[in-house]
Formats: sequence, C-alpha cells, structure tokens
Amino acid sequence: MTRILITGANGGLGMETCKHLINDRFVTHLVMACRTEPKATAARAQLLAETGGAEGITITTAAGFDMNDPDSIRAAVDGLPDQPFDVVFLQAGGVIYGKEWRATEVDGATVERTIFQNVIGAHITLAALLQRDLVKQGARVVIAGGEGARGLPGVIESPHFEGPEDLRSYVLLEDTSRPYVEMNAMGVSKFASALWSQDVAERFGHRLEMIWFTPGFTAGTGGLQGIGPVKQWLFENVGFPLFKLLGRAQNPSQGGRKFADCLEGRIGHNGDLIGAPEGKGIGALTDQKPMNPDLTNPALRAEFWSIVEEVAGPLPQRLAA
Repeated sequence: MTRILITGANGGLGMETCKHLINDRFVTHLVMACRTEPKATAARAQLLAETGGAEGITITTAAGFDMNDPDSIRAAVDGLPDQPFDVVFLQAGGVIYGKEWRATEVDGATVERTIFQNVIGAHITLAALLQRDLVKQGARVVIAGGEGARGLPGVIESPHFEGPEDLRSYVLLEDTSRPYVEMNAMGVSKFASALWSQDVAERFGHRLEMIWFTPGFTAGTGGLQGIGPVKQWLFENVGFPLFKLLGRAQNPSQGGRKFADCLEGRIGHNGDLIGAPEGKGIGALTDQKPMNPDLTNPALRAEFWSIVEEVAGPLPQRLAA
C-alpha cells in the first residue's frame, strides 16, 4: 500500500503527476490537497474522468491548503485521517505577477510573498504532518524546484546574495528599493526552497528522503493566472508553442511524467537538487549544485533556516513507524 499526499493537485503539473501515478498503479491511496473545496472536488472529478475511474485506487480530497495562510494549512492537516504517508509532494505555489513587491504577514513578520507561498507554506505543511505522525519512517518527500534557482539566461537572473544579511533583507522585505521582476522573484523562491530542502535532508539523515526536483521548463501549466488577459493570451498562443517547437519547453504531461518518476523513486536521493542542464530549460537531468555556488553556501543555508523557524516555527523531528 502506497499513500501519497500532493499539494496543489488541481494545477497543471500536479494533475498530470496524479494521472501518471494512477496509470502506473503506483499509488493505492491518493490525497489531492487543494486550496479550496470546489477546486479539490473539481480536480478529483477530472482525475477520475481522465483515468477511467482509477479502479482499485482510493482518491480523496483535502481543502484548506492555502500556502499563504498557516492557520488554514494546519487546520487542513488536522482534518486528515490518522494514516501516515509514504510519499509527500510539496508543489503548491507559483509566480506573483505585478510590478510591486507583495508580502505575506504572519504574527508580526513580513515575508516576501513568493518565498512564503513556495517555501514557507511547504515548511508549515510538512511540520503539521510531522506533528501528527503523518509521515512514515523512510518516506520520500519531494519539493518542486525550478531552473530559476541557478538562473536561466534570458529568462531569470541567477540568484546571488552577498551574505546572510543580504538574504534576510530580501526575504523579510527590509529593502524594497530594488525593482520587482516577477520571474527573478520566482527564481529566488526556488533558490530558497533548495536551501531549505538541503537542511531538511541533513536534519533527518536517512530517516527519510528529501529531494528538490524540477522536471524542466514546462509550458501550459495554468500558472499564468493574474498576469493579465493580453499577456496570458500571447504566452499561451504564441510564446509557449514557440518554446515547445524550439525544444526549449515541454508540455505538462511530460513534466508530470518526470515528477511521477521522482515520487516513485526512480529519480533522486536524499539531499539532491536535480533539474535541467546548465543554461537550458529542459534536457538530461543534472545536479544543480555546481551551477550556482550560493546553493551550497552554508551561511546562507543557516540564515534561511533561521528565518523560516522565526516565521513558521521548528520542524518536528518525528516520523511514524
């Protein structure tokens, strides 16, 4: 029996990953965790319709996984049955479109919103699961990464911080004088999730597998909501098809296939950061660590972990038997 929890299961890559897991007959009980009940209900109906009913597989839903709302996340986890998971896929999040910095404020802390919803929300989710003994000993935990963590020429600048103070200033929005660039902010959030995942891997050792993984640049995931109707139309009807034609992007099914391979244990080991080759959006899966020295900077890792604990609390060191 393999129990899997997937956050953001209604999204493009989340949905496609679910389909592959079911078609592979890898999962016996799938929990589709979504932000709202309507999204969760619609996602389950879509999944059943597109997989022929998933005979023999239990598919349930869980609502309240709003990655910018810690109380909602904790309440959602509290509502889950007392049955621990073999696999946890933390992939909810996305880009914050606009021209200005946006924040998530929690208990007096002000945090850059992209980082909160892509990393700190994942930390809160995992902490709540661990607190309730809902993660099995030896479980595989995967967080969705992105090539922006090391930069992608012409698309996302390589994230770099002069030191811990510079990183803290960015995360806590202490300096908003620098211009807000949507894709660069997304890249920094994926960079931050890479720092976080390495610390989780180190703290748990071989008691679980913590893997940061990106299948490569994926077009057509539905992640353009909020960008504006004109830009969205241009990306979906001109930009993305061109990227795919030139071999610079893949479709959601191809990305979901790779995520499923990672969840099923065919890709990655504890502490890995895996994605596309340097300078490319897709290609042979490659270790990302050498591509950006900041990814393995111990001072930056320690500082980011400290910030996360200050904002969201510690990560319980407990696993279910």
